[in-house]
Amino acid sequence: MIYAITKKIRRLLFVFYLMRKINWLKLWKLHDRKSSNVLMVVASFPKLKSSFWYCFGGAFENDFALCATLIEMNIPFRLVFGYRKLMNVENSTVYYNLSELYVAQPGDDYSEALLKFQEHLLARNNRLVPSHEDSKFWENKIYMHQRFKELEIPHPQTFLIDEQNAPPTAQEVEFPVLLKPAHASGSTGIIKIDDAQSYDETIASNQHKEYMIQQWVDMRRDLRLIYIGDELVLHYWRVNNLEQWRPTSTSHGSSVDFETLPEQWMDFIFQQYKKLDLKTGAFDITWKNDDLSGEPLFLEVSPSYMPNPAPVGKYLNEPYVDFKKSIFGKNAYYKEYVDLIFRLKKKLILDYQNEMTA
Repeated sequence: MIYAITKKIRRLLFVFYLMRKINWLKLWKLHDRKSSNVLMVVASFPKLKSSFWYCFGGAFENDFALCATLIEMNIPFRLVFGYRKLMNVENSTVYYNLSELYVAQPGDDYSEALLKFQEHLLARNNRLVPSHEDSKFWENKIYMHQRFKELEIPHPQTFLIDEQNAPPTAQEVEFPVLLKPAHASGSTGIIKIDDAQSYDETIASNQHKEYMIQQWVDMRRDLRLIYIGDELVLHYWRVNNLEQWRPTSTSHGSSVDFETLPEQWMDFIFQQYKKLDLKTGAFDITWKNDDLSGEPLFLEVSPSYMPNPAPVGKYLNEPYVDFKKSIFGKNAYYKEYVDLIFRLKKKLILDYQNEMTA
């Protein structure tokens, strides 16, 4: 009960802090109903039970960051809300955020729905920011690992299962393996399978139409690297401090190291990033047995991400989970997180603007 109340208070403070980041007077001055710059807002898409719930998801904070960035850069724009209105946009530069909310009907495959929606906008002579090509990597592990294989980017042995490709038999894989849904984030839906019997049972009961069977890597930490353009803008290790394996996302209680970098591998990693021709990418990279003398393995990359801010002030020497739960004070987590996503969004849009005006 106390946790639920605290979580709601934290979210309300988060929303209030977001609202303060917008220059509302300047928004009123820059908003132009005839502008060829469009900011798409997904608050009224059918996936949401009501627009109220939009305020409690990641799309809300990213849309605010994008709006604030356009305002700060003095870019006139018009806000477009709602599925039908968005479908009618043409001859414009369309700014938006990657989100699972771009679906015409509840229950649609949100990754496929977003790409189809983008194709509709491109057919109406629109320019997309972020680009359609970048969006293909968003929460689509099938496409992602196809590109890893084609470009010879080192990654764990991976079997891609969809309507055309059946899962391998238990005799074709080396246990342990991981089952990963094709469309998910934050370690959602990952299952570790240790033997042939468990494998057959898991495959038989699996409800995903598209998923991966991937060789398990014995590791207790992975490296998150975020690039925008040619710049490394954020890096940190997520460290599982338990002896047994588990996903390293901070939602599972991992500690976070923002200081160390494997300098001997940074040029190699950057070259793999450039192969993908992404405007921005957040990589999850690891090494077998945490041995940095071996070749890095690329687990995932995404053009959209929820970055972890580095702790500051009194939280520098506290467990990271305590920092994430912080509510009050000038260095509370939600403030640091909002400031970080605003900085990264500004950097990304500035890179796109430079490209468009070159």
